[in-house]
Amino acid sequence: MNNAVIAALMSAFICPGSGHFYLKRYNMGTLISCISLSGLVYLLYQAVERAQAISDRILSGEIPLDFNIIYQHITQAPPGDNGLWINVATFAFIAAWVVGVIDAYRLGKQLDKQQAS
Repeated sequence: MNNAVIAALMSAFICPGSGHFYLKRYNMGTLISCISLSGLVYLLYQAVERAQAISDRILSGEIPLDFNIIYQHITQAPPGDNGLWINVATFAFIAAWVVGVIDAYRLGKQLDKQQAS
């Protein structure tokens, strides 16, 4: 396999930015990894916080132990500006992942051309 395919697959399946590390582009790899992983950490933090709040309400008896009612509470839009920030974090995570894969492939192609000539 050539460098372009290996770098793109690493960025796609291991971690965004790992293909850049493979190509020895450490600054760009670090940037892409930080952006995508910070978005992922924020999303996980919000999910755990929301699950904790709902479980506390179930344990206190405020929400009955009924699947349909719990499902309604889970699928409600987050209050306040949380919905906006969740969308921003989701977009940052997905955009960094896609840009990481495409850029790793592009840089790998350039490296393959340099090595061939």
